Amino acid sequence: MSDNYGSEKYECLNNMVIILVDPSHYGNIGSASRAMKTMGLSKLRIVSSNGNIITDEALALSKGAADVLKSAEVFSSLDEALADVTFVAGTSARHRSIELPLYQPREAVEKIRPHLMNGMKCAIMFGRERTGLTNEELQRCDIHINIDANPEYSSLNLAMSVQVLSYELRQACLRSGNQEPAADFDEGLRKPKHSDLEQFYNFIEKNLCDCGFLKKNHNGSVMGQIRRVYAKADMSAHELRIIYGTLASMLKHRPGNGE
Repeated sequence: MSDNYGSEKYECLNNMVIILVDPSHYGNIGSASRAMKTMGLSKLRIVSSNGNIITDEALALSKGAADVLKSAEVFSSLDEALADVTFVAGTSARHRSIELPLYQPREAVEKIRPHLMNGMKCAIMFGRERTGLTNEELQRCDIHINIDANPEYSSLNLAMSVQVLSYELRQACLRSGNQEPAADFDEGLRKPKHSDLEQFYNFIEKNLCDCGFLKKNHNGSVMGQIRRVYAKADMSAHELRIIYGTLASMLKHRPGNGE
């Protein structure tokens, strides 16, 4: 399957991943595949405990986008699906208590576009049809996206939401024209991979439990706040390495550590 539908100006879409988290109706995966292909996106990931997502209904609703559907990757956990991603946007139908930037689709893709243009893998996550993404899943995101709709009838199904964001991504690439990645790209924009961030948060959590600040069976609310503190800092990959190294060195050389 070709990874690019359209002219060279849309090649940055090859770095864009659409992630569907635990969809309950596999037909919606087919419809989402169709929505993606019409706008030139081809990288689809599904987070599901069921590895068989290519049902007859999904194939029927994918229409001419069966290639996108059949090449979709299935992951058993969200962290696995995000492991190689450097910038993550999560869609939310309502305002949450999580203090992360909330954007409308066009604003959001402008935040995503520099990362795409410079070859970094980005993702937009869509949640369950009935309940959306959980707060814990939204904590994995750099930004949140809310699609403004009629407050008296704001019902958007999964494929419609994918279509809106896919369209805006295509238009963002069009606005970039044939622009080449900047030779003097600001490395401050180069985000750490999700797997590196999660390793860092696991390191923080383990040591906070070891020192007694967190209980072994804590409910996660404090770690959620700690995640938000670092998310607001919007660390680059280089900054994460510095913070990680600093904390690890302090722990290694703390009094009573046998050195």
